[in-house]
Amino acid sequence: MSETPKKKRSRKRPAKKAATKRRTAKPDSRVVKAERKKAESASVEELKDQLEEKLVELTQTNRQLKRKIFDLYTIFEISRNFNAVLDYEMLLDTFIFTCLGQIGALKGAIFLQREAHGERLYPIKSKGSGKLPQDDDHFNAKSPLADYLTRLNRPVPTRELISDISSSEERKLLKMFEPGIVVPLIYQTRLTGIFAMSEKVSGREFQLDDLEFLSILGNQIAVAIENARLYQGERDAIQQLRAAQQQLLQTERLAALGEMSAKVAHEVNNPLGIIKNYVLLINRACRDNEQARGFVDIVSEEIDRIARIVKQLLDFHRPTGMALQQVDVVQLVDDVLKLMERQLGSHEIHVFREYADGVPQLRAAPEGLKQVFLNLIINARDAMPNGGKLMVRVAEENGRVRIRFADTGTGIAPEHIPHIFEPFFTTKDSGEGTGLGLSVCYGIIKNHGGSITFRNLEPGGEFSIDLPAGDTKTEYDG
Repeated sequence: MSETPKKKRSRKRPAKKAATKRRTAKPDSRVVKAERKKAESASVEELKDQLEEKLVELTQTNRQLKRKIFDLYTIFEISRNFNAVLDYEMLLDTFIFTCLGQIGALKGAIFLQREAHGERLYPIKSKGSGKLPQDDDHFNAKSPLADYLTRLNRPVPTRELISDISSSEERKLLKMFEPGIVVPLIYQTRLTGIFAMSEKVSGREFQLDDLEFLSILGNQIAVAIENARLYQGERDAIQQLRAAQQQLLQTERLAALGEMSAKVAHEVNNPLGIIKNYVLLINRACRDNEQARGFVDIVSEEIDRIARIVKQLLDFHRPTGMALQQVDVVQLVDDVLKLMERQLGSHEIHVFREYADGVPQLRAAPEGLKQVFLNLIINARDAMPNGGKLMVRVAEENGRVRIRFADTGTGIAPEHIPHIFEPFFTTKDSGEGTGLGLSVCYGIIKNHGGSITFRNLEPGGEFSIDLPAGDTKTEYDG
């Protein structure tokens, strides 16, 4: 019985030693907890940083998306308005004000062609503060700069364009908007205009959103401008067609009146000659009767007056034949003005001359044109009984010579203008005019292949004569 306990003790001792060894090898739980806590804390901080970065990124993306949505909505509204606006001037004003307001720039200018197929882009509209382009400043639509902008077809900072690619004239314009943006206006792969915008009022740089907005809007306005121009061209063509129709009707009416007047004049001339002869006989028979001779003289004067009216009627239908010759129309106008100088001066009418350089000579009947100019100057004098100004302009326009007589008188009532060239139509008091002066002028100008029109001014009115330059006619025969 004494051996059994000894064996038990000997078996338990090794077990204690093993447990002791395991306890010494196991790390301290406090250290583990601290390290775990430290790792967890670092992981949380890292997650916080990542979350903050994501939040900043999402906020920025959200802001950009809101800006894009706003820009797209703005572009949609603007495009709808652009397509609805067919008034050329209003369209350009709307475009510039919209761009300046949306981007916040100091100034802007849009350069477009003045002629349908011109090679120069002039500043049609300019808005904002600071130095702006002058009317004669321009970009060349066929220059290397224009070709570069056409190929890029996107907004470009001005600093990229102020280089050898631009001419000295173009660099001068670009520097007006430096730092700024140049937006090419492209229609069907063709550069039709340039929109230049200066720096922002805030002084900040242009952002990608700004460039995208300007790019989309530039494409929209290029189409809208072309549509507005087409509409305006169609409207002008319709107005010209209506004017031509009115002129044709007027011509036909006047031709009919002229033919009738000529027939009446021929019929009147024969009995008038007989009456004139018998008046001469009566005058001889009344040598001793002073009173009767006085009556005869009055009848003779009235017969002469009728003869002059008959001659005017004949001149209206077929003016007296005259040989055409090379005429310096400026000198011709000046000669008539000198002839009327004393009369105009006595009526306190001041004459102003505006003669363009290089006005071509005409093949015309100088006496016929003198008669027209004289009649128009007399009409201007009568329209200014209390004095005024007479402006005479001579210039070449589109291969035709235009002579204009503008006065500061009373003008003509609008309802009377369509009838002023009709025979016997006059607004003067009874006995002051026969109403044939302007009719004769109309006939003379028509026989020169030209036209004569009238329009009211503020104040006064203006007669405008258009004559073809280089006419080949050799005879003034209607």
